Amino acid sequence: MMNVLYIYSGERKKTYQGEIGKAYSDTSFYGLNHLAKEGIDATYKEFSDVPFSPYIKKITGFRSRHACMYFLTRGYDVVFGASLLFMLPLAKLFRSKSKFVLLNTGIMRTLLMHRKSRMRTAVFSRLLSWCDGIVCLAQFQKKALEKAFPQLSGKVFFVPLGVDVTYHMPVYDGRKEYILSVGRDLGRDYGTVMRVASLLPHRQFHVVLSKRNLASITDIPANVSIFYDLSAKDLEEKYTEAALLLLLTHNDMHTDGSDCSGQTVLLDAMATGLPVIVTHKQYLKDYVIDRKEAYVVSPYNTEEIVRAIADLDNIHIQTSMAENARLRVVKDFSTKRMGTQLADVFKIVYTR
Repeated sequence: MMNVLYIYSGERKKTYQGEIGKAYSDTSFYGLNHLAKEGIDATYKEFSDVPFSPYIKKITGFRSRHACMYFLTRGYDVVFGASLLFMLPLAKLFRSKSKFVLLNTGIMRTLLMHRKSRMRTAVFSRLLSWCDGIVCLAQFQKKALEKAFPQLSGKVFFVPLGVDVTYHMPVYDGRKEYILSVGRDLGRDYGTVMRVASLLPHRQFHVVLSKRNLASITDIPANVSIFYDLSAKDLEEKYTEAALLLLLTHNDMHTDGSDCSGQTVLLDAMATGLPVIVTHKQYLKDYVIDRKEAYVVSPYNTEEIVRAIADLDNIHIQTSMAENARLRVVKDFSTKRMGTQLADVFKIVYTR
């Protein structure tokens, strides 16, 4: 049986207690708990699994810490994760027999940041060439990568993100009237959220984020309630009681945040029957049909957003969109489906 190691950037073992997919949503585990059905023995590790990790964390940065995680990968057939690039030089140095499959969450953003530096682009190109596979969560990422780096042809795969459709159950009736915004990614556009809130003083807005998301925002309207870093349970309650989700992000040229900023929150909302107004981004082509499963608006356009909110005050439009979104995620974006598709990628990479 093939064995696969998932490498995670966050602290899932500290955050999530109990059985994956039962005690909490399995969305953040990218189908890992479904791989046994595909004949794959999968497990996961994070930086806390590195010996002396608390001491190492005090003296090293993010990249160095993830380079250290290379020493956790020995003995695995396939290693999968979003931060593998930092450990690939060590994998080359020690002639690792493992296959490394990168989860592409921010390659396009990185290319934008370093597009004026030939040296950095060359180093980045070399690191990417050392990957045995690259999984993209949107078609535009795959096409752009293959165009920018022709040597990656045959190594790049599109696998849609999955959401836990058995844990997140839809609620269509009895919702409250407040508008919800969620997300800690630096690609979020909370400046526009505040401007929209100021134009709708009669509506209540609940905004769930981290303190860093408000670093450049000085004016918070009186009708906006701020919630910092809610627990998964409390956030789930917000998803099931809010009237709609205002998922606003910066445009595709913004260099902070992930390539597909808002993707996880979008699918969580769709799964819980929460109608969504979302900023246009390239990845949306793979996930929603405008005005059917979500209301897609132009970046930074407050007037268009206010009109969309007014449209979704119509209960028939609201319910239809929420039901269509729920049907779409069950059909195309479950974590079980993601696990099956990743299993196919791992098998292809392993047998090469």
